[in-house]
Amino acid sequence: MSLFSRSLAKVFRRSGIEAGGGGRRWEGASVLTSPLQSTLAARGPAQARAAAQSVNTPYGSRCIEVWTSALVGKGWQVRARHPNAATARDLNEAFEALTAPQLPVLARALVRDGEAFARIQITAQGDIRVKPIPAEQIDPTINRDLGNGGRIVAGIEFDADDEITAYHILPEAPGTPFAVYGTAVRVPAREVLHVFDKLFPGQVRGLSWLAPVLAKLRDRDDASDALLMLLKVSSLMTGFVRDPDGSFAGFEGQADGSALNVALEPGAMRILPQGADVTFSTPGQGLAQAVDFLRAQDREIAAGLGLTFEALTGDLTQTNYSSARVGLLEFRRRAEMLQRSLIEGQFLRPLWRRWIELRFLNGEITATPSEMNDYFAVRFVPPGWQWVDPKNEVEADARAIEAGLKSREEVVAGRGRDIDDLNEELARDQKEGNA
Repeated sequence: MSLFSRSLAKVFRRSGIEAGGGGRRWEGASVLTSPLQSTLAARGPAQARAAAQSVNTPYGSRCIEVWTSALVGKGWQVRARHPNAATARDLNEAFEALTAPQLPVLARALVRDGEAFARIQITAQGDIRVKPIPAEQIDPTINRDLGNGGRIVAGIEFDADDEITAYHILPEAPGTPFAVYGTAVRVPAREVLHVFDKLFPGQVRGLSWLAPVLAKLRDRDDASDALLMLLKVSSLMTGFVRDPDGSFAGFEGQADGSALNVALEPGAMRILPQGADVTFSTPGQGLAQAVDFLRAQDREIAAGLGLTFEALTGDLTQTNYSSARVGLLEFRRRAEMLQRSLIEGQFLRPLWRRWIELRFLNGEITATPSEMNDYFAVRFVPPGWQWVDPKNEVEADARAIEAGLKSREEVVAGRGRDIDDLNEELARDQKEGNA
C-alpha cells in the first residue's frame, strides 16, 4: 500500500464511539457538560428572546398558540368522585369556574417562558383565587446554602430531602409600572404551583420551548424580510444603454453630465444606431429557489418545536390525507403526554387537593377525616380532539365497543365529553321524543 493510500485509510478509519471522539469533525461543536447550570444560565436570555419572538414574528406567535390550544383546548372537565351527585356537581362547577380563565394564561407562559407559576390566595372576602405569577417574579438571583442540606437555588428553597419547601417571590414583577421594589417574600410551597417540563434530572427552573429554534426563528424572519425587499426591487426594471459615440443613441431625457435619464413609454419603438444596445437588470433571479429554501427552514423549525409543518405554517399545499393524519397522530401523542404530566399532574391535581383543604378550613366543607377522601377523589377529562375522518372514526369506535376493546366512557372521554352529561342529554332527548 502506498503512502497516500495509508494516509487516506487513516483519515477515514473510524473506531470506538465517534460521539466521544475528537478530531477536526468536532472542532467548534457545542457541548453541554453541565446541563443544570447551563439551563439556569440560559433561562433568562432565552425567556426574553422567546417573548420578543412571540410578539414580533408570525411563527413565534403561531407556535405558542398552537401548543396552548393543544394543551387547553376548549377547557378541562372536572369529575369529582363524591358519592353524592349534587355535591359532586357543585364541586365540578366551582373548580372549573376557578381554573378555566387561568389555564390559557398558564399554558402560554409554559410554552413561551418554559415554566408557569400560580399562587393560591384567599381574598379579603374569604374567596379562594389562583393568581398567575410571571416567571421573573420568582427571584432567580437568590442562591444560598441554608446548612444541614437545605439550600435555595434560583429562588426555590429545598430541604435536606430535596423536597421543595418554599418559593422566594418578589413583591412585584421586574419592570412593572409603579412597582415597589423590595426583598423577596418567602411563600410556602403548598401555596405555589410550578409547572414546567423537566429536560434533565435535578432541573430546578424551566427553559423556553422555543430555545432550540430561537436562532432559526430570527434568521427565518430576517430572510423573509430580505425576500420581501427583493420583490419590491424586482418590480423596478432598470435599463442600460451602451452608446459608443456618445450621442445618447437617439434617446431624449434629462442629462446629468455624460449620463442621460430616459423614461420608458408603453408602445414606444426605437431604432438604435450601429454599435448601441440596451440591457435590463434582473433583480428577481433566484427567488423560486429561495422560497424552497425557506420551506426547508420551516420544516426544521416545526421539528424543533414539536409541531407538524402544517400546524406551524398553515400550508397544506403539499399535504395528502395519509401523511397529514400520521403527523397529526404523532403530535397528539406528545400533546396527551404533556397534558397528563404538566397540566393535570403539576397544576390541576395539586390545586384540587389544596382547594378542598382550604374550603374545609373555611368551613365550606363539613366532613370527618374519613369523609374527606370522598372530596379528594377526582378525575380530570382533557379536551377532546376534532375528528379527522368522522365517519370512519365513529365506526371504528363503535366496533371497538362491540368487541369489548373499549368502553363507552373511554370513547366519550376521548372526545372531551363527560359520560354522565352525555347520558343525561340522551335520556332527556328520549323523554322529549316519547312525549
